[in-house]
Amino acid sequence: MSLRKVSTGLILNHTCVCVCVCVVQGISLQFYNKPKSWIEALNFCLNKKSSLVQNMTQTVLGEVKDLLEDETGLQDGVWVGLERSIFGTDPEWKWISGSKAENLQWNSRFPVDRFNNHCGKMILVNEQKQIQFLDASCHEELPYICEAGLNVQSSENYSD
Repeated sequence: MSLRKVSTGLILNHTCVCVCVCVVQGISLQFYNKPKSWIEALNFCLNKKSSLVQNMTQTVLGEVKDLLEDETGLQDGVWVGLERSIFGTDPEWKWISGSKAENLQWNSRFPVDRFNNHCGKMILVNEQKQIQFLDASCHEELPYICEAGLNVQSSENYSD
């Protein structure tokens, strides 16, 4: 599978917003390094007719790893479309499409805060930059990855 990667820099209100794009299996992945909360990132993606990345096949994970490889300042992770309900004592993790999040490689610190963290992020660990997942406060501001090419939910479901 060949990777097509395009990098652009946009200046908006004196802030550089770097956008890196790759296309894999008919899905466009867009990385945005301007930090946002999870809901702000989701709404941004939805306004662009996309969604936070949630199609985590091995091929897509490999392309995400390549997409983020040259990026700096990602030690806190990036937002993905992973969430869990605020109700219940230990609700399951789901993708924003509603499908159950299965077979994910969770970081050894998981869960960081099982009562207050309801959003999921992707982190790159060790020298091999292995992709792992971790819970986080939805208010934390992080870079994020949008994906286009899949059916996405209406932005009405996630309005402020």
